[in-house]
Amino acid sequence: MPAAGPPKPAPSENQRIRRAALQGAVLLLAIHLFGIVGYQFVEGWSWFDALYMTVITIATVGYGEVHTLSSAGRALTIALIFAGVGVLGFMFAEGTDFMARGGLQAYRRRDRMSKMLNQLGNHTIVAGYGRLGTALVEELLAQGTPFVVVDRDPHTVEKLQANSRVAALRGDANDDAVLRQAGIDRAHALVCALSDDASNVFLTLTARVLTRESNPRLVIHAKVEDPSSLTKLERAGANFTFCPSRVLGHRIAHQILRPATTELVGLSTRRGDVELAMEETLVQKMGPARTLRDTPLWGKADVLILAVKTEDGDLVFPSKGDMKVGPGDRVVVLGKTGVLDEVLAQRTS
Repeated sequence: MPAAGPPKPAPSENQRIRRAALQGAVLLLAIHLFGIVGYQFVEGWSWFDALYMTVITIATVGYGEVHTLSSAGRALTIALIFAGVGVLGFMFAEGTDFMARGGLQAYRRRDRMSKMLNQLGNHTIVAGYGRLGTALVEELLAQGTPFVVVDRDPHTVEKLQANSRVAALRGDANDDAVLRQAGIDRAHALVCALSDDASNVFLTLTARVLTRESNPRLVIHAKVEDPSSLTKLERAGANFTFCPSRVLGHRIAHQILRPATTELVGLSTRRGDVELAMEETLVQKMGPARTLRDTPLWGKADVLILAVKTEDGDLVFPSKGDMKVGPGDRVVVLGKTGVLDEVLAQRTS
């Protein structure tokens, strides 16, 4: 005997409903054709009279007979009534089951997700909703940054989709079609936070190949568990790599050795009622400026310019206001939250 192939995956709820709707529609069409041909053959009626009698019979609307029926015609009518009621009952039962299973809500949720995904642009794709993905999503939500989560687990995705502020997509992040659906051609960043290093390496490589022409400026952040995989990720095209255990270890050591510095950095990254914040902004968002002195940040009380990251990627620590800046440069500042928000909202004339 030939070896049995792999079992076919169970159809999804969408596929099952579509199949039931298609079956019902085909059966209804077949019954109508049977009734039309039957009345024409048995009673010798015209095509339109046969169609009219078939429709009112199957719909059970209770109108009178088009013409006087023979015994054979009445038998045909009885058969049509039973067949029509049976098919309509089948379709009603499927529809009721669909709504009882929460299918209507799921359909609306999928429709909302589709619209959200189509509207995303310059967003972050979070691949994997583990502990790292969860913490990242919380921060992105708090900052109001657009993002989409890609995860295989249907329960995780369903839970995320219940939040109207979250775009979530079920699927394998290493699948080209899933990445396209997540808008990788329009994304600003991709966070590879899958469960194992091999998957993150493959995802990094896949994303870089997919966006080589359509989105070459995509920034890829990749997580590793084994430090030996760092080089592989960099070769695959990751812009930034991080090992959570190392990051945590360095943070604890820094807190032990330099507590004051750690407290300052912690204050600038915490949310809530903390007054201190560290932000960065593009020079072009602050209006036309040729030097730091031309920006609304310079000389402002309670605001300190820490660094400028040039468009070429160089990090410069300015000491004077006559430092030249370009539209694509980013200015990193530290200051009180309210003052900083007010200054960053300004535009120079």
